[in-house]
Amino acid sequence: MNLARFAIFAALMLSIAAQPATAEYVANEWDDGDIGGWQGITVDNDLAVMASGGVSDSGFLHSYQTAPTFGISGAIQRFEPYIGDYGARGYVAVRCYLKFFAGTFTAADFRVRYQDSGHNGWYLPLTADFTPGAWQNLAFEFDPQWSDGEAMAAGWVQESATPTFQETMASVYTAEIRIQGSGDLEVGIDNFQLDDDLVAVEAASWGRVKGLFR
Repeated sequence: MNLARFAIFAALMLSIAAQPATAEYVANEWDDGDIGGWQGITVDNDLAVMASGGVSDSGFLHSYQTAPTFGISGAIQRFEPYIGDYGARGYVAVRCYLKFFAGTFTAADFRVRYQDSGHNGWYLPLTADFTPGAWQNLAFEFDPQWSDGEAMAAGWVQESATPTFQETMASVYTAEIRIQGSGDLEVGIDNFQLDDDLVAVEAASWGRVKGLFR
């Protein structure tokens, strides 16, 4: 390897190493039967892991109302790494599959609540298509550092008693898939993910490094 090629190689490797080390990735596919810390979103909402019928005919999370008191179904997370500082974790995308089984649906959102139970939060509408019986692949990018205007332009909605988008994303108390409507709401959730963007960046950088020696 000559000196010039070595210098380019070293520079690229330093660039890769300089990427933030704190970025994370979390996913649930529910293929192993483990509910993964998810809870019913209200006291009238139960969860069960189904062994088959998911996106790849494998496991999925089945959420259903035991009584139509609140008109809300879905699932909620109160534990790390689904909560906390999304900016520090490097989360820039939320993805999931939804399947609507029964009930009359009016909304399906990804919602983050700020800091504690005394606050509301921000939510992102995931779909307005509630056609029953088919899995929908839903994926949205976001930036935890967005201004309120930027977040709203991307579809996020600010609830009352909630600080800025940046502040909320820096102190997420709960994360949830919230389904609203009437009747005995029943929905499937599969392949939930909170993603960072480091994998793609590092893969591209390493590809450039290897290309020097072909």
